[in-house]
Amino acid sequence: MGDLVGLDVRRAPIEELRQARGWSKPERDFWADEAAMWARFRSAWEGLEDTDWLEPVAKSEAGGPDWTFLDHVAHLAAWQEMAIDYIGRAAATGIWPTDEEVVGGDFDRFNEGQRAEWAGRSPEEVRAWAVDSRERLLVVARTVPLETIRGEDAWGWVFMSLHGHQLDHLGMLEPWLARRRVAS
Repeated sequence: MGDLVGLDVRRAPIEELRQARGWSKPERDFWADEAAMWARFRSAWEGLEDTDWLEPVAKSEAGGPDWTFLDHVAHLAAWQEMAIDYIGRAAATGIWPTDEEVVGGDFDRFNEGQRAEWAGRSPEEVRAWAVDSRERLLVVARTVPLETIRGEDAWGWVFMSLHGHQLDHLGMLEPWLARRRVAS
């Protein structure tokens, strides 16, 4: 695994970013990295027609129907909504949740169950929801000192909510987009 030094978050191959070490180092600008990652995530949907949002992108990890582009973006928005709550509580109490407290310990099953939350929403609604929930999450996350964010208890929750989730989903969305470009 390489280090992030010299990697441009907006342009580096997604797998290099997913494998890179050093995201939590104090010399990394957490907020600049977040802005770059969000810009990259958001650019993934630029130019897509609404019908493209409904095409399958990846298999469900819990055995449900294939995930569409809309499912990926809506899932991220839903987790941002949840993060507003759990980061807000942790910022107030200093107590960070466990996986079991948030999702019962089974992320795949929980994520599959979330799909009902966005069923029937249009791509336009999901785009707006993703942008709005990120803005509200940033307000809450910025109340947490960077030293706390970089700590062991908070890192997995704050980084994953603002960077890591986008990294994970871009690992599926970008190859799908590349295959579409080749096929066109």
